[in-house]
Amino acid sequence: ADAKQTSNSLQGKTIVVDPGHGGSNPGAVANGIRESDHNLAVSLALRDKLRKAGAKVVMTRTADKTVAPEGNSLSTELQKRVDIAKANQADLFVSIHANSYPDKKIAGAMTFFSRSGSERLAKDIQSALVNATGAKDRGVHVATFHVLRNTSMPSVLVETGFLTNAEEAALLKTDAYRSKIVQGIFDGVVQYFGNR
Repeated sequence: ADAKQTSNSLQGKTIVVDPGHGGSNPGAVANGIRESDHNLAVSLALRDKLRKAGAKVVMTRTADKTVAPEGNSLSTELQKRVDIAKANQADLFVSIHANSYPDKKIAGAMTFFSRSGSERLAKDIQSALVNATGAKDRGVHVATFHVLRNTSMPSVLVETGFLTNAEEAALLKTDAYRSKIVQGIFDGVVQYFGNR
């Protein structure tokens, strides 16, 4: 697709980008990376790229803090993210995460979705993400995460890589690899809207 076609497909779309965790809930911590920091860096870069292409982007957080006031329950925290998507009548909800696993050899990217209406979005993002990064393709999976279950628009949760894998963690902390992740997620979103 030429650049013009690309930007037009996102014109007038509202996309919620949700950097997972934050504040008192750093998520996975391994190999010198806090997941919440990684998620935010990727999400801010993704926001900028989507905006350049004409999308309206709403962030659930733009700093290292929880979305609900500190001290709330996890379900309140997650619901607050869902509420932001609802309030903005988002066309898509994309939650950014990084993975951890007891077996430190496990690496790769995976994308989760909850409802059938989100499956094509998950597949588009996963294939574009693997294309852009060269990460091991861990596929698309159904999951019952709160933010996927309770949003009404197509929603995915992207696990960009495993912080517990030393080699992948070394990549995940670099701007160069993060921009490949952003490119992949962006390409997947464009593809999703282009195939409507």
